[in-house]
Amino acid sequence: MSHDAAHDSAVLLGGRYRLGPALGAGGMASVYRSRDMLLGREVAIKVYRSAALDQAEIDRQEAEIRTIAGLNHPGLVTVLDAGVYLPHPDTPTIFLVMELLSGGSLHERLLRGRLESLEAALLGYDIASALNYLAERNVVHRDIKPGNILLVTYARTDTRIHAKLIDFGIAKSDGRPEITTPGTATGTAQYLSPEQASGEEVGPPSDVYSLGLVLLECITGARAFPGDSIPSAVARLMRDPEVPKDLPEEWRTLLGAMTARKPEDRPALSDVVLDLRTIAVGELARAHDPAHDPSDAAEPADTNGPDVASS
Repeated sequence: MSHDAAHDSAVLLGGRYRLGPALGAGGMASVYRSRDMLLGREVAIKVYRSAALDQAEIDRQEAEIRTIAGLNHPGLVTVLDAGVYLPHPDTPTIFLVMELLSGGSLHERLLRGRLESLEAALLGYDIASALNYLAERNVVHRDIKPGNILLVTYARTDTRIHAKLIDFGIAKSDGRPEITTPGTATGTAQYLSPEQASGEEVGPPSDVYSLGLVLLECITGARAFPGDSIPSAVARLMRDPEVPKDLPEEWRTLLGAMTARKPEDRPALSDVVLDLRTIAVGELARAHDPAHDPSDAAEPADTNGPDVASS
């Protein structure tokens, strides 16, 4: 069955979901703005491709659903439902129902220019917190990139934009069978870690590296390893990304450590969370008092996120 069949306006997926306009498409699935006819709310539905399915592809689809169904974190998109559309016994189509986030992606935001230091630190804090949560549950995302980070404002009174991580199509979870071929690179070339580019086993330090490249792009406005897939992937095996010398010292230190070529030289995700929080708190203090020295600030007592309500 094609996506067009599932998208027929007369079809209700799972007996309740009507697909609307496409929000995006990838190699394995398309995402649609949809409506839950039972509860009367807007949702996002990821419809997996069913054409020429082989067992490996079915395993990959099911693994993504199993991985994210058990996760609950403010920095991760919320899964609401899942099901199988079966117009014909030999062409099952798996679909995944998620909360609809209408703020666009970080990729779309970066098309308008780089982020200010505070905004980059806050968004980075959100994603690092989510990745730390995943790491504690032995899950490695493996495809951290601006297109997989969605932006959201929770309420009109909210004083900042928040970030949520999506797309667990190639995530690796301990206890689940590996669904990619050993020795092959997985992920998006411009944001791969060196170990991913080499086709080696990856762990949480791989996500640290990729997030470091995303943050570097956020505050410089340029990709560290641009170009076509193969040259971009190979480049990080030969050199470190260039961290501009005119960046504040705390950014230079953090980004340099996050993008170290050896996984063991990178900071733990829990340390990245604290460092980004410290940078954000320092930026907030400077905004209120330009003469403020962030080194004088007490270390935050919790990791619930910088309080920007007074900014």
